Amino acid sequence: MKVETIEQFRNLVLTLGLPRTDVVLFGVICPYCGKNDRVRPLDPPEELKVEELGETNIDLYDRIWRELQPGESLAVCKFCHNILQLQGGDQKGIPLYEL
Repeated sequence: MKVETIEQFRNLVLTLGLPRTDVVLFGVICPYCGKNDRVRPLDPPEELKVEELGETNIDLYDRIWRELQPGESLAVCKFCHNILQLQGGDQKGIPLYEL
């Protein structure tokens, strides 16, 4: 997986203020910083509204989402702002850099 793609997605998530909901995945430990109360699931591209984020941002988010996520969910740690993949029914966080 390309580090540049992961960083581009991370910056886009920060810029857009995603995720839109403040749902915490308690019990999922961030593989980067070790926090277990800051991991939040990211919104799938089809759930985001073009009116709120702009078509260009949605298109970029959708393209990178599909490139990073081979069938599992993605999340962000709101403490260290790293993107991770959720596996096992959203029970385990895996660093994207290891995929």
